[in-house]
Amino acid sequence: MGTLAQSVNQHLRTLRTSTPEIIGAVVVNMDGFVVSAVIPSEVDDELIGGMAAALIGVGERIATDLMRAQMEQVYIRSPKGYVIINAITDQSALVLLVTREAKLGLVFLELRRVVEELGRVI
Repeated sequence: MGTLAQSVNQHLRTLRTSTPEIIGAVVVNMDGFVVSAVIPSEVDDELIGGMAAALIGVGERIATDLMRAQMEQVYIRSPKGYVIINAITDQSALVLLVTREAKLGLVFLELRRVVEELGRVI
């Protein structure tokens, strides 16, 4: 079957292939270290990891303090697209870079599917 990294990478490649509006997919741990990344060459995966860790920390704090619940997802919208961070386990998260033209309902459907699959692998 291969290593954990190979398995995670295959799931990310399948996600990008099935949803072309997803231009990047990165699995990070909660400290911001990249487990696996399928991103364009001009995008720095370590930068994504560091920023994701900061955003996850803020998201967890807000969810805990204001909602008395665990953070599941953080979503950012910009003129050029979206960044979606979704918890996989309590120690890992999936970061998606999505084009502005994406149909978010379809992206979230694929996101839910791949998070379940990654949760079984990680």
